[in-house]
Amino acid sequence: MSERWVFLDVDTQIDFMLPSGALYVPGAEEIIPNLRRLIAFAETRGVPVLSSADAHPPNDPSFAEWPPHCVIGTPGQRRIPETTLASPMIIPNRRVVLPSPFPVRGQIILEKVDYDISSNPNFEDALRELEPARVAAFGVATEYCVRASALALRRQGVPVDLVKDAIRGITEEGSRKALGEMMAAGIRFVTVEQISGATGASV
Repeated sequence: MSERWVFLDVDTQIDFMLPSGALYVPGAEEIIPNLRRLIAFAETRGVPVLSSADAHPPNDPSFAEWPPHCVIGTPGQRRIPETTLASPMIIPNRRVVLPSPFPVRGQIILEKVDYDISSNPNFEDALRELEPARVAAFGVATEYCVRASALALRRQGVPVDLVKDAIRGITEEGSRKALGEMMAAGIRFVTVEQISGATGASV
């Protein structure tokens, strides 16, 4: 297999992933071992990790709907250690000139305030630089940022695999509906083991 893979790591931040977090996704800590496996695999094999990160100002209007979370500069806004690579490149949620040459391995973090990673104005440029033939998506929460970001990639024509044993949703009903939408959009459902086997020959 010669196609180029990119891993999409969605919002694996302390406020979502840990029971002490401000907007904890129930059971999210249970997928941390699988997240660790995916990130370690990416680091070993040179698969670039495109990570989304909520980065809210203290007065974000979304806090009328959700408890304040992932406020810029707070401990809860940081990623969990298991999904943090050394020296990540952080792309803020404003138009910037991307570095040249653009890193094609390691971790690229796109900050955002909306559910969808493509709401960062640099998303399309970063995706163009990475040139993924296929993306493996994982993280939280299934029916919000995972769904929105995976569907954004499909709208760009990128094939997407959803790593089902490395995601968590807020509610069972919401997760079921989101999974149905993603399946209808042509997203494949896979496991950590399948991704490890599939990408092993391509990087």
